[in-house]
Amino acid sequence: MLPLAGLVSMHGMVAGCAGDGSAPSDALNSSPDNLDLCAQYKDGAAMNSNEVTPTVSGTVYTFIVGDRVFAVDAAQGGRIVTASLGGKNMVTLASSQNNNWGSTFWPSPQSVWNWPPPAELDPGAYAASICGTKVAMASETSAALGIKVTKQFSVDATTGVVTIVYGMVNRGSQARSLAPWEITRVAAGGLTFFPMGEGSPKKGTQDLLTLQMAGGAAWFAYDAASIPQEQKVFADGAEGWIAHVEDNVLLVKSFGDTTPSQAAPGESEIELYADGAHTYVEVENQGAYASIAPGATATWTVRWYLRKLDATVSVQDGSADLLALIRSLRSLLGG
Repeated sequence: MLPLAGLVSMHGMVAGCAGDGSAPSDALNSSPDNLDLCAQYKDGAAMNSNEVTPTVSGTVYTFIVGDRVFAVDAAQGGRIVTASLGGKNMVTLASSQNNNWGSTFWPSPQSVWNWPPPAELDPGAYAASICGTKVAMASETSAALGIKVTKQFSVDATTGVVTIVYGMVNRGSQARSLAPWEITRVAAGGLTFFPMGEGSPKKGTQDLLTLQMAGGAAWFAYDAASIPQEQKVFADGAEGWIAHVEDNVLLVKSFGDTTPSQAAPGESEIELYADGAHTYVEVENQGAYASIAPGATATWTVRWYLRKLDATVSVQDGSADLLALIRSLRSLLGG
């Protein structure tokens, strides 16, 4: 097994970041519930010479490494709005799809909040600060769940690897069991794949999204004709990664591998969703379901990496080239 980026951890501090003692740069500087976004790094640890210093324009925080651009909008639920390489943005933009765009974060399982997500967490505005070379964000506390979400973003100046630390802060008086859930919306099209774990793909309430099995991995090559209405699939992954290719640009998301027994009720480590209007696909990954004590924070690390594929790389179901390439990135992605 190839474990990549971080497992869920529990601690009593909020997952935030801070500067070197100088005042943080804020676009939305009123921290919800008096949360100090930069408290964790007041010893100057937020400054990392090998990380890109972000910039802010309005409520959008941007990291640039060569022709890689990564941006997050604090006013739009702290969502990732740009993950581009050579001008190709791999996440969808705001459109007629209401709130279903970009990349966001929810507490899992969905059964605890049904639909839509708690507005304080998505798409409500997040407080945000530039803390040295990091951007820290925090939502308001969900009235329904008693949970606040924090997000910390940083980007390696050499490799362009994006590190995201999500946090769920229990502001209630009782323990709360939840799992972290990252939902990344890409344009309808391309090829999505991940190493298959235990068991078989499962159907939820929607029609089953069909995966092809080859080379020990599950593959979804988008075909609008085979998606007459919305479809979804639930599956256990292996090795701690999922990837998507479109227009010869590869997006890899890495995270701590989990077993089916660690999944939230009614959920899975890997979930894919295709909307019936053929406008987007959700590439979703979840962490371990665990109890969060009152006042405690559960954190979960996910890393993103973009790469332009060589023309010789085979982009199709069962591609040994793609599997070998991603497995070669183990050390780069924190494995």
